Amino acid sequence: MGAFIGVLTQQVPEFETLLPFMQLLTKTSQYQIYGITVSSNQPLPILTPASTATTADIKVHLTEGNLSNSDNKIHPEGWYQKSKVDGIHYCLFLGGIKEKLEVEIAPDGKQIWINWVNLPIAEVTAILIGCVIGTALRLQGKICLHSSVIKVDKCAIAIIGAKGAGKSTTAAALAKQGYPILADDIAVLTDCGNSFLVHPGYPRLRLWKSAINQLYGDEKGLSRVFSQTDKHFVQLNQNQINQDKISAWGFHNQPLPLAAIYVLGERQQSLAAPSIETIISEMGVMQLIINRYPQSLKLERNMLVDELAILGRLGETVPMRHLHRGDNLAELGKICDVILGRE
Repeated sequence: MGAFIGVLTQQVPEFETLLPFMQLLTKTSQYQIYGITVSSNQPLPILTPASTATTADIKVHLTEGNLSNSDNKIHPEGWYQKSKVDGIHYCLFLGGIKEKLEVEIAPDGKQIWINWVNLPIAEVTAILIGCVIGTALRLQGKICLHSSVIKVDKCAIAIIGAKGAGKSTTAAALAKQGYPILADDIAVLTDCGNSFLVHPGYPRLRLWKSAINQLYGDEKGLSRVFSQTDKHFVQLNQNQINQDKISAWGFHNQPLPLAAIYVLGERQQSLAAPSIETIISEMGVMQLIINRYPQSLKLERNMLVDELAILGRLGETVPMRHLHRGDNLAELGKICDVILGRE
């Protein structure tokens, strides 16, 4: 593109006035997420554009079509590793009847390549900002937990748990009461020595239809996260101007100190009322190890040792509590009361 523009400018002098606009077409897009800057060769929906241009922490290379694994014969669906001159590359293949996607992540987590067919760019982005970027960040030595995070006063509260435990639903119940969301799906932490910071994610919350109907109203007008699921994105307002039901669901876009971690276990159908139980630090560290994100990533030994050391400090520094609750969406208000210390 650069050579083409140079030739065209020489041959058509008046084209020089259009040069700044053409140069914009050659630049990558930059976004802020999880405390880092991501650059992409194509615009990415969902993400928040970076306010100023800077060196990217992760470079994303997107290509539609041209899959090496299009016939599903090289690797089955899921994660696998590929040895190259520069080290182990972490790869993912996802394939449906028509939709297919390949991901490759550099050993240092600083570059990601994604090829796909028959998928909208919004769904490709949704995959990127989940397990893919979580893998890249852990390869960079960052602590990532499977978590939803809420701003309470001037601090962050993280809710961790397995897939389907109800993290986003619990966060949504608190958002409905006016507590902004800091992150959904991944909590990315920075170790500050005697405290930990949680970085903001992106201004959307992923919710199942049942949770939306209970807390939001209905799913009409909300985009699906993936076309084959019944989970939708709820847009979060970054200005918190109370004009409609969406604005009450706020998004906080600055890092906050982590004040507490709540662990969601299995729901207890016979439980009369929700309650919390303090988790001792040794057991807390085990919960942190279990809820690293993505759990499927197997780090090299030296990186694993460093990660476990940080998780050990996290378990000793930040209070952890087990949240016991039933299996009734109507109880979400009481769960919020317990988390906020109202009961």
